[in-house]
Amino acid sequence: MTVADRLNQPETQEMLHRLLDRAEDLDKMLAMTGEVPNLLAIATDLFDSLARQAAEEGIDLQQRVADVLSIVKQLTEPRNMKALQVLANHLPKIQQAVEMSDELPNLAAIATDVIDEWARDLKKDGIDLEQSLKNGLHAALYLGGQIQRDELDRLGYLLRSDVLSEFSVETVGLAGSALSSCRQGSCEHPVPERMGLFGLLGASRDPSTQRALAFAVQFGKCFGTLLEQHHPKACPTTTPSKS
Repeated sequence: MTVADRLNQPETQEMLHRLLDRAEDLDKMLAMTGEVPNLLAIATDLFDSLARQAAEEGIDLQQRVADVLSIVKQLTEPRNMKALQVLANHLPKIQQAVEMSDELPNLAAIATDVIDEWARDLKKDGIDLEQSLKNGLHAALYLGGQIQRDELDRLGYLLRSDVLSEFSVETVGLAGSALSSCRQGSCEHPVPERMGLFGLLGASRDPSTQRALAFAVQFGKCFGTLLEQHHPKACPTTTPSKS
């Protein structure tokens, strides 16, 4: 087939028409390719200038590029890519944590103000907060070194019992006041007072003495009932006397 025949073929003519339509674009591309060497020379000069400036500042660009390539190689390893994927999935939570950390100074300032105000209120009541904390820590360490485990268990049982209830403490306080008054009223006399059977009978007519005896009898009943409930085997059974 001759060249003329090939040129007269529809496919060839269609291709020539497309080339003619793109002739202007092809001309621009050719013009740009003509500028490529100049652009390459400018880029090379610019890179050389940057390299010299970096060398003057003590920067080894070749080492830096090698380090970057090493990092890229490590990042593209399968296990590291999985870790990066997990990290990317948690980025919203990390952002929330960062935003909360930005508020930490404000929260710390608020907490400091609250503690300062509390310390001022305690100081008005005559309590030194710093000294109280030191004394409390010293007392805790001292007791921790002195008390054994079984003693600590017994102390816990005491705290859970009714010994330290409001009424028990009040009763013990009244008994202590009465003991103190009795010492001042009898034991501190030059000659201790004595009381016989008739004096005891006479004192039993006193309303205060009668009230104390009633309390003692009531205490005996309550204590006996509790003993029977908690230690039934230890309590002797009473049998009615035959007349």
